[in-house]
Amino acid sequence: MGKRSALAVAAAILLSSVSSRTARAETLRLPLGKLSRVGRVDLKCVAAEYRISIPIPERWKIKKASISFGIVNSAALLAGRSRLMTKLNGDLVSQTQLNPLAPERTVTVPLPAARLKHGYNDLDFVVQQHYSTGCEFPCEPELWTTLKLGDDDAVLEMEYSLEKVPSNLSSIANFLFDPKTNPRGTVNIVLPDDAAETIAVASIIASGVAKRYDYKSVDFTVSREVVAGCDNIIIGDGRAVGKALGASPFDEKAVKGPFLKIMPLPRARGGSSPREDGADPYHALIVVSGLSQDHLKLAAETFAIMSAPFPLTDEMTVTGIVMPDIPLYGGKSVVKADTTYTFRSLNFPSHTFAGGNANGAEISFRLPADFLIKQNLYAQLSLHYSYGAANRADSVFNIMLNGKLIRGIRLDDDRGALIEGYKLDIPTYLFKPGDNLLRFEPVLTPLIGKNCEYMQTQNLFLTIMENSTIKFPPMPHYVDMPRLELFMLNGFPATRWPDGHGSRIYLTNSSHETIEAALNLVGMITQKNGHPLMGLEYTLKPPEKYDGELVIVGGIGELPARLAGSSPLSLGKELSFPYPVVQGWAEEAQFAFSKQLSGLGPGTGSLMEFRSPYADGRTAVMLAASSPRDLRALSVALMEPAVQANVKGDLVLIGLDDPEKNIIAVSIGKKYFAGKAGPLSRFDAYLYAYPWAYDALLGLVVLALSLSLFYFLNRYRKKRMTGA
Repeated sequence: MGKRSALAVAAAILLSSVSSRTARAETLRLPLGKLSRVGRVDLKCVAAEYRISIPIPERWKIKKASISFGIVNSAALLAGRSRLMTKLNGDLVSQTQLNPLAPERTVTVPLPAARLKHGYNDLDFVVQQHYSTGCEFPCEPELWTTLKLGDDDAVLEMEYSLEKVPSNLSSIANFLFDPKTNPRGTVNIVLPDDAAETIAVASIIASGVAKRYDYKSVDFTVSREVVAGCDNIIIGDGRAVGKALGASPFDEKAVKGPFLKIMPLPRARGGSSPREDGADPYHALIVVSGLSQDHLKLAAETFAIMSAPFPLTDEMTVTGIVMPDIPLYGGKSVVKADTTYTFRSLNFPSHTFAGGNANGAEISFRLPADFLIKQNLYAQLSLHYSYGAANRADSVFNIMLNGKLIRGIRLDDDRGALIEGYKLDIPTYLFKPGDNLLRFEPVLTPLIGKNCEYMQTQNLFLTIMENSTIKFPPMPHYVDMPRLELFMLNGFPATRWPDGHGSRIYLTNSSHETIEAALNLVGMITQKNGHPLMGLEYTLKPPEKYDGELVIVGGIGELPARLAGSSPLSLGKELSFPYPVVQGWAEEAQFAFSKQLSGLGPGTGSLMEFRSPYADGRTAVMLAASSPRDLRALSVALMEPAVQANVKGDLVLIGLDDPEKNIIAVSIGKKYFAGKAGPLSRFDAYLYAYPWAYDALLGLVVLALSLSLFYFLNRYRKKRMTGA
């Protein structure tokens, strides 16, 4: 293994905070902002609470844990009767008095290790706030406490050691690749060679690993030998595996077909271990083997789909695989057009909001990236709900879509009510490609008597039934391109088929950093799309003719002329760089293009999207940098949510020293269309993509009608004058 690979693996091991050979205790400091959706939380009214989840992977044994965070409370709070409570899985672990004379402070709460379980642990911040010992209104503006969870000193600190990896293949599904691992996963793939066919097998494996990590990013490295300190997956026939493992106990004769095996991680060559056999039982080595390239591919595909804890043996020979029919435009949480979904099918069972300060609830779903959303279409929402009696007539529940209020429904019957089939038409232009969030927020107000009578709140409830439905109208799959924001949603258009069928990745070189960049990109797309990319093709040769979606990973100066000339920068001996000259409203800008002999230079990466020069309506996406090292750093930077949120247009330049702050995204290329219009004409699609054309056409029609009317009126007038 080269010096570069050793440094990359060492950095990855340090990042994952995992011990290399022994189960010695490790310490993880994780910013609370990584666990919370927002950096600052305002807890208002007499009583309020906020919950975050602490993930604990099954392979961690927690020895000690604590959280630290800042708070600021209102100076109007009543000392002695206002407090912040911290609960872990429902058990009270801390009480903090809210002092109006010292409203800002840092709170440190020890978390009992015995109460931290494997899985997701509920950590609740609960406040009780008062401003008077007598009569008080429950939601006065003075009643607030702010939790500063996004600050640098707001951290979760855990000391842990690793559990031994179970010696059976079921560990693949429920132990090794766990999304609860922090801060990210690290996996090394041992390759026998750098052939395109071998890289394709590694890609299937990386896709399967990333899918198991779900939302947690995973950093892949590749090498020729086993690397200590992280889980390894080795690819090759029995002889190649035996040669790579050296003196490790591996029976080459056991490989009689597509073959999978799990074993303790053997000692890396040149390393040392306190154990006599040199093995590391706290990390795993997974063998993916076979007698031919087809066997390797079948074994890799089997590895990628193993989502249940089976088998309970340490090895298996695969005899076949039958995949289900994969729908076009499918994927994780994707809804279909012209289909009715119940809330239950969208993972929203019947939900009851209780009390005067109940938290909202939401439904999350995804729309295909290339849905053509028109202005005059509506999604139909049918709500079944009930609410309590004796609430005040100004009680409502608000409906929000993607952070925008779209309707408030009054709950004004003081006898309570059970409503079935409340209809609401939501314009489809309020939705967006990719993730959408439909949120319900109740505002339940009690009847308040005179002279500070006891205020009843037990009657305040709202229940939204799980048989409520939402239906989307028919929407064609037709979209104007290039739009890199759609690629960041779920890999579109390379994932039009969820398994990547009809798409090819072209590597301009076979360096390990370039292969790692491709695997990181495949892992990121898999997590967004929710399906292993088993249909992707790989090539190390410049494509001459290809009727499919193309993803290019490589050096900025290694592109063939046909691809380089089609890119937004018109790469070649000279490049054409856009400089904004006039900035209009919103994203409108005018660019001056400077032709120059220059390049990206070290420390900068680029992501580009443009029309494929090989086929009409097809797309090429290019991940490029000036060196393989920068290319790999670019793939890691693209895993960050803050970077993904700023990727749009057709040209993105990213400074790799601080990618979250140094990112430029512009749209300078020519538009084209991708998808199938269905009942929509190309003319309609063109007007959708270019609204100004619609206005211009409407103006021409009005002008033509006006001229025609003038002509006929003038002619009629002349006839009357002649007749007279």
